[in-house]
Amino acid sequence: MRQRGLVLLLSLTLMLLLGLLGLSALGSAIQQERMARNLRSTLQAFEQAQQLLQQAELRALEQAGPRCEFCLPPPEAGLITSGGVYAGAGASSGLVWQAGDGGFYLIQPLGESTQARQMPPGLAVALYRITAVARNGTARSVLESVIAQPVGPASQPWRRILWRQVY
Repeated sequence: MRQRGLVLLLSLTLMLLLGLLGLSALGSAIQQERMARNLRSTLQAFEQAQQLLQQAELRALEQAGPRCEFCLPPPEAGLITSGGVYAGAGASSGLVWQAGDGGFYLIQPLGESTQARQMPPGLAVALYRITAVARNGTARSVLESVIAQPVGPASQPWRRILWRQVY
């Protein structure tokens, strides 16, 4: 009789351990699924920001205004949620953000240079910084590029001379 009680106790202990192992595996699977969903959202936000950056680069020459007074990268880039001048918490450049497909972009005319990277030496170019922001759920992506547009009578096509991912 004593052995049957021991077998029952051993069986219940093994069932408890198998149950804990199953719960651990379930928790791990749920965590993996969350990580995959976050990665997908981040990649989709990056793709949206890249497309928006390319659209804004094409529009830069049409929408270019006077040379910027605030030539630093915009501090509100990671916080922007709507077009217009950012008025939320934190610092603001005071510049007008444009709404685009799936996000927002900002074009800053930086002035002219004859020493632009990846351009022929001595060629006068107008420089523009474009910042694109895209959000997808809780994920956001902020990309920035600088394009150089040759000026003068023998104008050549513009060229991206810098690209970086800010967020």
